[in-house]
Amino acid sequence: MPLARIVLAALLALAPLQVHGETLQPVAAWSVQGDFEKNDEARTNLSGAACTTHTPPFHSCLIVNDQKNYAQFFSIDGTRLVPGAVVRLRESDDGDPDLEGAAFDRGFFYAIGSHGRSRWANKPNDTSYAVFRFAVGRNGKPRAAMSEDRAAGAQFSARLRAAIRDARHVGDFYDKPLGQNGVNIEGIAVQGGRMHLGFRGPSVEGQGFIVSVEADAVFGRKKLRAAVHALPLGDTTGIRDLAAVRDGVLILSGPVNDQAVTPAVFLWNEKTGVLKKLGELAIPEGYRKHKAETLLVLRDEKRKPYRVLVMFDGPANGGPTEYEIPR
Repeated sequence: MPLARIVLAALLALAPLQVHGETLQPVAAWSVQGDFEKNDEARTNLSGAACTTHTPPFHSCLIVNDQKNYAQFFSIDGTRLVPGAVVRLRESDDGDPDLEGAAFDRGFFYAIGSHGRSRWANKPNDTSYAVFRFAVGRNGKPRAAMSEDRAAGAQFSARLRAAIRDARHVGDFYDKPLGQNGVNIEGIAVQGGRMHLGFRGPSVEGQGFIVSVEADAVFGRKKLRAAVHALPLGDTTGIRDLAAVRDGVLILSGPVNDQAVTPAVFLWNEKTGVLKKLGELAIPEGYRKHKAETLLVLRDEKRKPYRVLVMFDGPANGGPTEYEIPR
């Protein structure tokens, strides 16, 4: 079916907001065994991570960066990240998908491109209009013969491009520079087959946006019915990452560009529409000039605080820092 005929369902009722207003202090600084691949440019631009589980042991996790055509597996040993095998997501070396987020659901890892213009050259970046997924077995390893050199088994879709362009409010900023509040995806969460896309930009009258679709429709031929959710995150505040949890989706928020916006964590539930601010992050001194970019769930148990790992865009290997987030 032509992309132009994608059916769009826009659900734009403003989410009711509950606020804890708590400042969340770091629990622990983590380390990385060695370095993430393949060079300094990649390991200082880590932008999203996901694991196959929210409880230890964490044997199979995936991390992406916004500079290269590959992702990398890692595992977790105590409070240390252990980099593993590199997997290629697209065969061509031409262009940059500008990968900004990772997710896991129902046997698939996902990686999302920014779906926006090149920030530095301020020109269209066609390769960023991409979402990838590949299947893994119970051992967390790819079912197909993926490798550093081969993208075997990695599915690719550009169907979200038309959905974003046609979306109410969000579509008004399609293919505009990020400096002009343009469309830029930075987070993805997939939960029960439902894919949620978190937008760094635009921010409109204090509202940030999530666009939700069925994951199988993105990679198939079904009608792509996209729901647009406007969330009161705050002025000039966008979404830096998303992470699925049992009660909904955790949102890591931050500035659209370089505004003085404190990173915060929210809990949002698509079914109820409720948005709950869980607290603002106290950033360690050494990372205050960097943006909080990645939210990885380490514990999601009833009646216990979430344990999460926050990583930053800029420090080598992301500066992983642990927080406890109240429910």
